[in-house]
Amino acid sequence: MKRRTFLQSAALLSAFSGVKVARAGGSAPSSQPIIIDLFMRGGMDGLNVVPPWSGPDRTVYEQIRPNIQVPLPGANITNPVLDIGEVFGFHPAASGLRDLYLSGDLAIIHGTGLPQNNVTRSHFDAMKLVELGTPTSLSTVDGWLTRHLNSTPQITGNEVIPVLVSAGSNPISLQSYYNALTVDQVSGYHPNSGQFEAQHAASIADMYAGNSALDLSVSGAMDTLAIINELDLDNYTPAGGVTYPDTSFGDQLSLIAQLIRADLNINVATADLGGWDTHNGQGDGGGGFFFNKVTDMSDCVAAMYNDLKAAGLADQVTVVIHSEFGRRARQNGEGGSGTDHGSGNIMLVLGGRVNGGQSYGNFAGLSNDDLFDGEDVSPEIDYRQVYSTIVKEVLGNPNLDQVFPGYNNHVSMDFVPSDMIFRGGFD
Repeated sequence: MKRRTFLQSAALLSAFSGVKVARAGGSAPSSQPIIIDLFMRGGMDGLNVVPPWSGPDRTVYEQIRPNIQVPLPGANITNPVLDIGEVFGFHPAASGLRDLYLSGDLAIIHGTGLPQNNVTRSHFDAMKLVELGTPTSLSTVDGWLTRHLNSTPQITGNEVIPVLVSAGSNPISLQSYYNALTVDQVSGYHPNSGQFEAQHAASIADMYAGNSALDLSVSGAMDTLAIINELDLDNYTPAGGVTYPDTSFGDQLSLIAQLIRADLNINVATADLGGWDTHNGQGDGGGGFFFNKVTDMSDCVAAMYNDLKAAGLADQVTVVIHSEFGRRARQNGEGGSGTDHGSGNIMLVLGGRVNGGQSYGNFAGLSNDDLFDGEDVSPEIDYRQVYSTIVKEVLGNPNLDQVFPGYNNHVSMDFVPSDMIFRGGFD
């Protein structure tokens, strides 16, 4: 049953009557593979999220970031690097991510970014190039997630919510995709509440029943209205005793977990956390503004993943944490309190089908000869290689030429172990 038919028969016509939406796949739970894409907008400083712990790069790191380095443990040190027994550690505010790494759920991928020939330090251009999935073109008409959804054989047609966007509008990665549920605030989500709310909703749905972009957008909003009112989202109980942080990002990720657990055959979910453009006031001694930002990211991601894992859904979900670019390796000249736009960065991938507790990619180093343009952590790994590995090996979509047109150098990375590769279905 198509989503529109399902909603009209099971939700919209019974909206606000107390009848709850049935699960899309009948009585048996779905095993739909899901990618949750989390964009850290503004250029997250991956070199301080996962800083060097030991070795020659630690020595250089302390020299080029005397004010904003994350310190090693020692006397009178309040926010030291979190040790994971490797040459890199985690920021002191990233205990949630550190724990997921040590439990084998999370992998670190070093040196990722736009291809070196296509590097840009413009936020807007870099974000768009990453989300379009075409680093050589800013004019691509659809986003890479849209192309994945349009080409994957895993779309069955039974999806009530194939895509969940925990924001007010689609990201560019979903450009030209019109069947997403977009929610930025659950409370008060209605066109006109009161005695005639159901009639108003039905009238709007009838007015915009065509196939134009406007019709599709409005009908999508009305689908969202029906679903939000049919699900008891205000009384959600996370699994495993998890408590979500009381932040906007925590609300976004809680909503994603709720709707995945509602078993509506979601394929893709997205959410953003902005505010990473730390030119100044980044924080020193492992504390300050950056500490608070990392806390929000780490605690919220850990809450969502642990919620889904406790509910038995870890093997279904793969979470990707990324940014449009990293920061300069050296602290900047504005009093040395921040970092300017860079290029290479980390990506973090976690899920039940991820070979976590290990680092992948290629960290070229921090010496002058190792830095890209003598300034940045070098982007050694095309970000499309990370996504392509997930799309093909975890999500079961072999059509990489359609998802990432012009990308002909794909070699799957081994953060997906051979026994976890998609082979036509999940147990």
